[in-house]
Formats: sequence, structure tokens, C-alpha cells
Amino acid sequence: MTTQGSLAGLETFEPLNIEYEYAYRDNPIKKACIAKAISLIPSGSRILDVGCGTGVPVSSALSEAGLEVEGFDISPKMVALASERVKGRFSVSDMIEYPIDRDFSFAGVFVIFATLQLPYKDFHAAAYKYAQALQPGGYFVIGQSPSDSYVKEDKDFDETKTYAEGFNLPFMGEPCSTLLLSSEGLKEFLRSMGLEIVWELIETFQPKNMKCDPEVQQYVIARRPDGKQLAPPKPPPKESK
Repeated sequence: MTTQGSLAGLETFEPLNIEYEYAYRDNPIKKACIAKAISLIPSGSRILDVGCGTGVPVSSALSEAGLEVEGFDISPKMVALASERVKGRFSVSDMIEYPIDRDFSFAGVFVIFATLQLPYKDFHAAAYKYAQALQPGGYFVIGQSPSDSYVKEDKDFDETKTYAEGFNLPFMGEPCSTLLLSSEGLKEFLRSMGLEIVWELIETFQPKNMKCDPEVQQYVIARRPDGKQLAPPKPPPKESK
């Protein structure tokens, strides 16, 4: 069953598909993150691209570097574009429902701006699911817009000041209900699972589209230590009333 957050993502990205790619594919901040991750992951390793979109630039760069790419996205049109142009296995799914083969694990999981419209509880569940899918020594790679640069009112945050959900952030010229973690909150979220932060970059990017404003973007790479069990991330989601 597709979640409401994933349905919102489908409504946003299915009509955009190639327009979104053109606006964001030449992002030097994102490319720096991908290049760093490629330098850490052995060639031939199995990689998962969560919310792969059209496959450009993340899956394409990983595949060209000799990595075995598996990816999925909620948008059928984007998955069709990825399947046509990138060497790898791509399918249509959402982050909660995507099946993980427990007989295999990934050397890297990439979650690059794939959680925009999720409620925190879905992001919490998905992040833990995909962190657990990492092999020991594997890397969790995530990109987002940090709340520090956008959210000004305390009332918009959770009580721990880690995240703001449903925040109206401009996207492709329209307000988009978005989940934003603070820059430190994201790192503490990853550490709380037992991951180790190995790299971070925060800079401003101007998409190549007249409708788009400059965006502050944060990219973090975290490593799963060898021989260590992971714990559910903190803070936990709010209990449903």
C-alpha cells in the first residue's frame, strides 16, 4: 500500500520528470558527494539508489564507476527514463514498500533528496530499513535542504528541534510540503542508529530553471561500523493519537 507521502511525491514528480532532471543534473555539490562516495566504495559493489528519479546524475555516475546499481522511484515515467539510459535494475515502488532481499546487502545506499514529502514517521522507518540493508563497512549517503536555512519559528519544529515536517518550501516555483531536518539533527539522527559520519558538505545551489530559487543543500556520508548492530533512530516518531 503506497503511503500518502509517496502519493504526494508521485503527484509532484510524475509530471516533471525530464524537466526536473535538466534543472538539477549539473549540481556540483551533489556531484562532489557522489564522487566522494565512489572513492570509498569498492568497484563492482552492489548499490541501492532510493528515489532514483530519471537516473541522472546519481545512478548514472555510480554505474559508470563500475558499481552494480539497483534503483527505484515512485514515478513510472522517471523509472522508464532511468531504465532506458542507465545500466542497472530499476523498478517502481515507494520507500516503505520496496522489498529488501535479506540474502543480499548493499555497499552503499543513496537517499538523495528522496524524502521531501514524507512525514517524519515514514522517513524514520525508511532510514532504519535501508541502514539495516547496508553490509558492515557500507555507506549511507543522504542529501537534503537543512531546516536551519528556512525554518524560523520554533512552533514549526518537533519538540527536540530535530525536524520540521509539512513545511512549505519553494520547489520548481511552487510551495511544496517538505520534511526538513536541521543540519546537526540529520547527523545526530544517523549517529543514533550507530552510523559514523565520515563526510559532509553544505553549500548553495542554483537550479537551471527560471522558476527555481537558490537552494541550501546538505550532503552527508555515514559508515556502518563493522560488527555492530544498529538501533532505531532518534528521535522516535510521535505516537498517533
